[in-house]
Amino acid sequence: MSNIIVLGAGMVGSTMAIDMAKNHSVSITDFNKSALDKAVKKCNNLTPIVLDVTDKAALQKTINPFDLVICAVPGFLGFETLKSIIEAEKNVIDISFFPENALELHELAQQKNVTAIVDCGVAPGMDNIILGYYNEQLQLTDFECLVGGLPKVKKWPFCYKAPFSPIDVIEEYTRPARYVENGEMITKEALTDCEY
Repeated sequence: MSNIIVLGAGMVGSTMAIDMAKNHSVSITDFNKSALDKAVKKCNNLTPIVLDVTDKAALQKTINPFDLVICAVPGFLGFETLKSIIEAEKNVIDISFFPENALELHELAQQKNVTAIVDCGVAPGMDNIILGYYNEQLQLTDFECLVGGLPKVKKWPFCYKAPFSPIDVIEEYTRPARYVENGEMITKEALTDCEY
């Protein structure tokens, strides 16, 4: 059984914490005490900790006794939080969708002997890993992955449900898109091309 800490008690962070608490000792942190209370109400095996991840000293002290850190904070907090975790020499899985280039932390992670799995939510994240695996096996020419906030019951006017931090949902439609096309890295402004 591992001793895991999840930073962020939002929709995704709390769901991961609840799931992992079935087999591990899990603590969950958030700045918002009501978010922590909501998570603990769903799973009394969680240990709640009120924490402001922007307080670097408090963050590093809090994560010190844990085997693994899961970073599930909103994107605007992600890069600096990840950097602080790596500086504290803690292995981390990050699902934050931050605008900065995570590769800027590669050298620091190597120096600190830290494994950092970054930007690994569903999409981006697991879909990229699946694509990479099958591309190595099959040399794919095309890949289409359909994900999103499609609710069970559609409600007007949007028929959409934010599946994670609403701020980051908006960022998906405003940030430049980076992808590989014909073996070359391409960057385009958001929403400049038709998807089909």
